[in-house]
Parts: sequence; structure tokens; C-alpha cells
Amino acid sequence: MKSAKTRHTVSNSRKEWIISGALCLSFFILFIFYYEVRNKPFSLFTTEKATAIASLCCISTALSLGPISRFFPSFFKLLPYRRPLGIIAAIMSIPHVLLALIYLPLAKSSKYSADFPMSWFVDHWLTTVAGFLCFALLLTIAIYSYPSKVRQLGKRKWMILQKLGYLVLIFIAIHLLSMGKIPKNWIAWLDTRNYPLPPGSFPQMVICLIPLILKGIDLFVHGDSLVTKKK
Repeated sequence: MKSAKTRHTVSNSRKEWIISGALCLSFFILFIFYYEVRNKPFSLFTTEKATAIASLCCISTALSLGPISRFFPSFFKLLPYRRPLGIIAAIMSIPHVLLALIYLPLAKSSKYSADFPMSWFVDHWLTTVAGFLCFALLLTIAIYSYPSKVRQLGKRKWMILQKLGYLVLIFIAIHLLSMGKIPKNWIAWLDTRNYPLPPGSFPQMVICLIPLILKGIDLFVHGDSLVTKKK
């Protein structure tokens, strides 16, 4: 097994940042087109959704590279991309949150109280709490992904913090499921097939599950690297 020093990167080349940024932009454009196919033209709504999905795609790609590299050593050279992808994912989550705060009061105006315009967030408290935890944890991981912060935490605590990225995916899954997407959108689409592509929350859930499944298989086959190092 490669040493922790080569598996975990705390600085990146310009090329790695550019490629990671281009990949994030590609995810964003792809899902803008995805919503176009679902008859949802470019708007504040599709921008808000596409920023969220682009962020999720970056997180999932970053978290998938580790388990995949243990099964396929040729992927080992891609591990340095985990850091810029994770940081870019955190940055992309910021416009998603801001746009949601702007968009929801406009889109859900009939469900808002005139005296309390944030009432939708209270009514959907689980969705709101799960989303906030995703946002807070993702930003924390990104902030502590710089050399000075890594030294401040220590290598072991920093590695534990990075692994909490999988918890971000779990919170995202809760965030999606708590909005009632399965009976409301997924099953309705399966019954009617009224659009050529399923609702946007469906690929989001798949994107969440892939790294979690890969990590589960990796832990079963290889064990936890932190436990191994401690021994």
C-alpha cells in the first residue's frame, strides 16, 4: 500500500485546479441541459438545481476515487484531484444555498406566510436541517484542507475529517428524501413517463449512493486505513 503522504494531498498544481474546475462546469452545463430536456428552460430554478448537482457530482467523484484506486491501481494517479474537487464542491454549495433562499420564497409564495416569509423552511425542517448540516460540514472540510489547517489539526484528525465527506452524502440523501420526492416525482414519472428523463432528484440520489456503496465494499475488502495505521 502507498504511504499516507502520497495518498493524501494538501496542495495541488494549477493543472489539477483547472481540470477540476472544468469538470465542475461540465457537470453544471450537463444538468442545465438535463432540465431543458425535462421542459424546464434555463432559469433561477434550474441554476439553483444545477449548482447543487454540480457540487454533489464533485463530492461524489472525489470520494469515489479512494475506494476505486484500491481496486484499480491505475486510478492512484488521480487521487490528487480529490482535494480541488472537494473544495470546488464547497464553493459551489454557496450559490446553491443563496439561490435557494432567493428562489423558494418566490416559487412557493402561496405556501409562505406574509408575516413570516421563511415559513417554508420551518414546515420542511428536516430538509432544512439536513441541508444546513451538509453545507456546514462541507465548508468545514474545505477550510481544513489547506496546509496550515492540516498542521493545526494533525494528520490523523485531518484524515478523520476528510472521511466525514461520506456523512455529507448521507445528509444530502436525507435532504432529498425528506422533500417527498419518491412518491411525488419518481413513482409519478415511472407511471406516466411524461418526460424522456426522470426527475432531477433521481440522478442526485444515484450519485449519492455510488460512493457510499464503493466505500462499503472497500471497507469490507480492505478494512479501514485509519485502524490499520493505528495498529
